[in-house]
Amino acid sequence: EEKKIEHVIPYRRLKGRENPPDVLTIKDRIDVEGPEYLRCIYKRLRAMSESLNGRVKTRLAYSRFTWQGLDNASIHVAIIFCIVYAAVIAAYRIGRPEFRYSIAHFA
Repeated sequence: EEKKIEHVIPYRRLKGRENPPDVLTIKDRIDVEGPEYLRCIYKRLRAMSESLNGRVKTRLAYSRFTWQGLDNASIHVAIIFCIVYAAVIAAYRIGRPEFRYSIAHFA
């Protein structure tokens, strides 16, 4: 129970605002201040997410995209999610949940 990774929500350090000492505060983009156990958890979580982001960027070649290309890609991904959700909802509405994975059935 003690070794579970909990949710860590870091506070931003803003000018003119003093954050409580028992919360995690981000100084720069990388450095954090706060209790030692929260800093360890935050560093583990950040390392996991950064490694995932790095793998996604290299495998999908996101470094070659322009901002407009990324915008178009995100729109297409959103449309695909809408179609998948619509197929799942339609399959349950007609009483055939086995069709929830079959977009071709509704096309």
